[in-house]
Amino acid sequence: MKQKITSILSLISAVLLAVGPWTLFQACIPTEEKTMKCHWCCKAIIPIAIILMIVAVFELLEKDRKHLKALSIIGIASFAMVLLLTTKLIGGCMKPEMPCNVLAFPVINALSAVGIILQAVNFVTKEK
Repeated sequence: MKQKITSILSLISAVLLAVGPWTLFQACIPTEEKTMKCHWCCKAIIPIAIILMIVAVFELLEKDRKHLKALSIIGIASFAMVLLLTTKLIGGCMKPEMPCNVLAFPVINALSAVGIILQAVNFVTKEK
């Protein structure tokens, strides 16, 4: 039961990572003259979030403990990749007062951290 709850919460985190930067916690709006760095970072998060959604659905359907552990490792790595995209690989705007640095990236990083914790709980949960 704990595994199902953590998988559902991981699925919710993945969905929020995919649609959140465009709806709930918007990053900087691209201008006609220049597209901001944070725009490309949020676009790069979408395919990772889709992979995370697929992992969470498989976790809900899978019964074998070894497969669940493998899926959890993939989930941890994917959530960590989202953290790397926002902090080291692409990042956001240079000005700290921009919407990506004030709202979008802190929420994305928090969702990623929660996802890593949920996947770690899935990984260490004992067999029934």
